[in-house]
Amino acid sequence: MGTHQFINKFPLALILQLVSVYLRKIIIRMKVINIGLSLLLFTVACQQSGKKQGDQVQLNRDTATTIAAVAEPGKYQYLKNGDTISLTIAIDGNRVHGDLSYRWKEKDRNIGHIDGVLKDSIVLADYTFASEGQQSVRQVAFKFSKNRAVEGFGNMEEKGGKMSFVAPDKLSYDEKFALEHVSQ
Repeated sequence: MGTHQFINKFPLALILQLVSVYLRKIIIRMKVINIGLSLLLFTVACQQSGKKQGDQVQLNRDTATTIAAVAEPGKYQYLKNGDTISLTIAIDGNRVHGDLSYRWKEKDRNIGHIDGVLKDSIVLADYTFASEGQQSVRQVAFKFSKNRAVEGFGNMEEKGGKMSFVAPDKLSYDEKFALEHVSQ
């Protein structure tokens, strides 16, 4: 039986209906395959996300260990020509607090407290201090390296009743006033 005879035996509507049923089955299979592939991709993506999150937690632990190794709690001091800078810090995670004093030979003293944040071996803190009987607040920065703390300097402006660095990420650190870590 040739193709022409087959078409004559079956009406065109029946042939179209059979083709339609066949195509629907193919489309349903494609949808099932697409849903299956989507679920597979979703599962893989979730596992990748979990790995990245785990890596981030490990990175945070490593960073905290590095920071703790660089910025050690305790006392740091600069002593030269009758001038003294003393910094005593305690570290709690990335929070830092402690005491800071400047005693310049033949000049006023500043004695106060710092409260700030430790990030990438740099402490950026508010320094609340008394000088000439008045209480003031200004921002200070110290960069920590092996057993040393070096104060950062930069342009400042008054913001909200305190002197703050204009660009804390662009400070210069002067090694000539390096504070050495001392045992207590």
